[in-house]
Amino acid sequence: MEQEQQNSELKLQVLNKIQEDSVCPHSKWVYSGRECVVWTLWFVTAIFGAVAVAIALFVVMQRQFSFYEATHESFLSFAIEVLPYLWISIFIIMILFAVYNLRHTKTGYRYPLWQILGSSLVLSVAGGTLLHMAGVGFVLDHKIGVFSSHYPSQEKIEEKLWQRPEQGRLVGALVIAEKGPITDIIFFEDVKGIRYETNISELQAIDNELLNTGNKVRILGQMSGMVPPKFHACAVFPWVFEYERTVKELSEMRKEMKERVYRHRKDMQREIASAINQTQESSSNEEIRCADIAMVRRLDLISVQ
Repeated sequence: MEQEQQNSELKLQVLNKIQEDSVCPHSKWVYSGRECVVWTLWFVTAIFGAVAVAIALFVVMQRQFSFYEATHESFLSFAIEVLPYLWISIFIIMILFAVYNLRHTKTGYRYPLWQILGSSLVLSVAGGTLLHMAGVGFVLDHKIGVFSSHYPSQEKIEEKLWQRPEQGRLVGALVIAEKGPITDIIFFEDVKGIRYETNISELQAIDNELLNTGNKVRILGQMSGMVPPKFHACAVFPWVFEYERTVKELSEMRKEMKERVYRHRKDMQREIASAINQTQESSSNEEIRCADIAMVRRLDLISVQ
């Protein structure tokens, strides 16, 4: 009798609770639909996480071979400026959403948090790696940068780093060349449409070849006048965002760029020593201008790798 009374009281409590909360019965299809929605949201967040990983991997692979010595004192300061903070943030947010959605599935409560978090991380990283290998990271970063003026694509960041004439860096293309009897003068138009009367007397053959293609390039040198704008070129480097380059291409390009500037430094040192020995006078400022730029002085302390 006591057991029956307890059961009766329990039933009464349940009924009262249902009435208080105005609980209404629903079809099983409602719960099945809700379950599908939750799983769909989890899948979508995992996909966005994979996209974030793909773009982050593209940035890491691209930037580790950047010629950071021309723009920064150290690789650390360079990395701080170019890291894809937006996509790192998106990746973290998507992982948290994925964990939240998975925990709210029908059986999600059965699994510990570390397993749910780990599975979401593995899925996003694995998916992002595959997307990166397929070139999706580069394409998305480039396309979003073209579509949105506010998105800091890697191409925009590189252009911002190199379009600083006051620091001896320009981005643009050859406009016109005028051959003179003593020095070679060209007109170089930067990405802002400003034309510089540029002295290329100290450039090497490979630099001139790059300039003469008429393609977008980066120039390392020194401002020699403001009105009209004048620039003294010391080295010319190709633009690296026309298409996605392989790790091997990037590695060889970085090594070649570094060796070229370093070789230029040694060549200038030999010329100065020769001039001193022969005339007891140093070369003119124009002749040794490239030996004094910050990039060359920095590389003089670094052995070529």
